Amino acid sequence: MLNTDTMTTTDLEREIATLNLHWLLHAQALARVDAQKASLIFGLGPQWIQGLQQASVPMLRALADSHISLFRPRFHQRFWQDCLAAPPSTYTFALQALMLAAKDGEHP
Repeated sequence: MLNTDTMTTTDLEREIATLNLHWLLHAQALARVDAQKASLIFGLGPQWIQGLQQASVPMLRALADSHISLFRPRFHQRFWQDCLAAPPSTYTFALQALMLAAKDGEHP
């Protein structure tokens, strides 16, 4: 876990860039194998999927280094609030249920 109390703005920007790059690389890898699944999991439209499929690593790095988070949680704010208020075992179960529901959705 990060100790953000001692991090500088530069440290935080570096962390965001690293997180962005990991997200982009994972999205790209899945988009190249299964575009429909990548669209569902990462919440990306066809143009983003096509762009990721064709992007080079330097292009992805340039996007990652934009100092802007490239992704947002897509669940309802109430779900997040409930997870934070519940004991860890409760939200772990809820997240596992969501993952299973998403996995079931893979097979039409």
